[in-house]
Amino acid sequence: MRTTFYRAVSALLLMAAISSVNAAGLMVSDPWVRAAPPNAPALAAFMTLENHSGSDLSVVAVRTALPVTRTEMHRTMMADGMMKMMQQKEMPVAAHNSLMLKPGSWHIMMIGPDKVPTEGELVALTLVLSDGSEQQVMAKVRKGQAMMKGGHHSHMMQH
Repeated sequence: MRTTFYRAVSALLLMAAISSVNAAGLMVSDPWVRAAPPNAPALAAFMTLENHSGSDLSVVAVRTALPVTRTEMHRTMMADGMMKMMQQKEMPVAAHNSLMLKPGSWHIMMIGPDKVPTEGELVALTLVLSDGSEQQVMAKVRKGQAMMKGGHHSHMMQH
């Protein structure tokens, strides 16, 4: 009787350990939110996502404890000869690979903040993953380079 109980508990502990490895397959490093003026209509968050699991993962939603109208995942891309910020349904991170969220590329937008956090404050973010797990992130507000405005690029032309 006792042996059956210990085997059952061991099996449950093993299953819990395996599921936590899957949930912990995504590692987040250097999360930060760009400092903005008090009347900013939106805030941007950046970080590096590393997928240490053997399966592709995607961030499918982002929540924040900050009072905002909504959060969105965006990617800045060239479209019709201009750099445009385009909303994305997910942020894919291939197995054993990484995705860098940075100005002028992939990023998280927090639109319509009631209050803009000041430099040094922490912003709580929850990344919802395609496997159903969630990753809690604390992003520090700091100064960062601005995203490209107007998509103006210089090109060298050869004659």
